[in-house]
Amino acid sequence: MAEDSLDSAVARVHEVHRCLVDRGTRGVLPTVPAADGTCALLPPLPLPPMPLDTALRDRRSHYRFADMDPRQLSTLLRSATGPGRRVERPDGTPHTFRMNPTAGGLESIDLHLVALRRTGEIGSGTYLFDPHRHVLSRTGTGPCIDALESCLVQPQFARRSPFVVVLVGRLDRTLIKYSARHYRTLHIDAGVVAQNLYLVATALRLACCAISGFYDAEISNVLRLDRLSVPLLAFALGGLDEGGKQG
Repeated sequence: MAEDSLDSAVARVHEVHRCLVDRGTRGVLPTVPAADGTCALLPPLPLPPMPLDTALRDRRSHYRFADMDPRQLSTLLRSATGPGRRVERPDGTPHTFRMNPTAGGLESIDLHLVALRRTGEIGSGTYLFDPHRHVLSRTGTGPCIDALESCLVQPQFARRSPFVVVLVGRLDRTLIKYSARHYRTLHIDAGVVAQNLYLVATALRLACCAISGFYDAEISNVLRLDRLSVPLLAFALGGLDEGGKQG
């Protein structure tokens, strides 16, 4: 797609997106001080054996969270969204699909991580998960509970959970191949990631909860998203607290 066509498609997507977002109430966009560099994740562990029907039956949304082992976070990110099967393209070059299938096999969903309290070597701040190198790239540093609270319709998630993942749709990677209609498919791609996170978290005995109630402008500002990136879904993560599950 030509550059002017991409710009036109992005503009149409944002026109639709603006009609569907909630507006924040504070009037001032929250920020987290910028940072760069990388934070290495611990080597992931093999997933514990669990039949698929057991994972589907036991999957729950949780509203209370314990601390989380950093190796569990590494395993969750790798197993839910890391590299998957490898194939050969028609021209003979290799291609690696992700564990989360997407329309056209495109890298349509980025995972941004908000670390709300230090966990191992992962300090408080915001990060972008690099699934191919299996590292976290720093985007912001320092305490961010207050900033995330102002982004959420249910701000208690920012104080209860050690991590919140934000699934972000990449317009630049998808609208160069598909029309603006693909904006709808981005939400399906995000739903696949959410289901993977739920099932892998269940196998690892972690607590998690999908969050659709957030203010787009606020969370985009905290994560430093540009107009080619659209926040689609947030996801609270933590250790399992038996008193906090939803039936």
